[in-house]
Amino acid sequence: MENTKKKKKIPWGLLYIGVTIVAVLLFGVFNREFGNVFYTITHLTPGFLGMAIVVSVVFFFFEGGVIRLLMHSQGLPMTLGSSLKISLIGIYYSYITPSSTGGQPMQAAYLRRDKVPVGLSTAVLIMKFFCYQCAFVACSLLSFAFMYGKISRENPTIIPFIVVGLAVNGLSIVFFGSMYYPPVLGLICRAAKWLIGRFPKLAKRFQLAKTIDKFQADFQSYTENFKEKKKSVIYGILLSVPQFILQMSVLYFVFRAFGYSQAGFGEIVAMQSLLQASVSFMPMPGASGAQEIGFSNFLRPYFVNNDLYAAVMVWRFFTYYLVVIAGALLVVADQFWYARKQGRKEAA
Repeated sequence: MENTKKKKKIPWGLLYIGVTIVAVLLFGVFNREFGNVFYTITHLTPGFLGMAIVVSVVFFFFEGGVIRLLMHSQGLPMTLGSSLKISLIGIYYSYITPSSTGGQPMQAAYLRRDKVPVGLSTAVLIMKFFCYQCAFVACSLLSFAFMYGKISRENPTIIPFIVVGLAVNGLSIVFFGSMYYPPVLGLICRAAKWLIGRFPKLAKRFQLAKTIDKFQADFQSYTENFKEKKKSVIYGILLSVPQFILQMSVLYFVFRAFGYSQAGFGEIVAMQSLLQASVSFMPMPGASGAQEIGFSNFLRPYFVNNDLYAAVMVWRFFTYYLVVIAGALLVVADQFWYARKQGRKEAA
């Protein structure tokens, strides 16, 4: 009987790996500009491209560091290596899912493997997002104030997009912040119960009502505990400011790699942050399409030697394609490692 069960067991881990590999291969096939980016890179200044890679790596350390800080503040131990893994996995799934919806759920799923309750991990991850959004909106508002005169003279058509982007990202801070207010969380959970009530067989089979109740209890216990540890939120926001600047500064090093120097670091970073604010809420995976079109409109005055399209390719390679490749490799390697670990446990 035991052998029969083992034979019928579906190899979810291998299927998951297979789907990931296929997704990355399709990603390369359907992004034709991806193949040309390597030729372009070989003709650019290597030192500045190296700096683009360095600031990207340091950005990930900040991302993982803030997650680790918030976990530790709640008595949830996490190594630096685990926090870096969780951060890259979160960014990877955010980049390949519409409106970046897959990042936090997949991070919560990976943390559940490490025995962290879903309600607690979700509360921490939403707080991490809240900290980053606060830094993002604050830096973008300062960038808008700094660049408003130049933009209104030279490129006024992008101002409405900036204003809408700042408003949407500002509202996201209000929405996710309100989840830590018990009545709002209760309303969301009641809405989820009403929704699953439309599918009674599915709800009964997977005990979804009990799952929602447990999630709400875990999330609320985090919220009650967190009131005494507000310093960690402040530290999270403060650490998210240099993290955001690092992420936005990749474009400056791409700009310099193309041989340009007519604009300073602050101006390029400001324009990149305003571009990010304008397209970050778009529903496509990684805001694909919107990012490229936005780049053409926002950065056209800076790439004047008929190399705007090449600049878009290189910039997207460092800020998007490279992360997707690294994230996919990590997901596959981690799944193999976890499957071997589980296999040794079963054998023991």
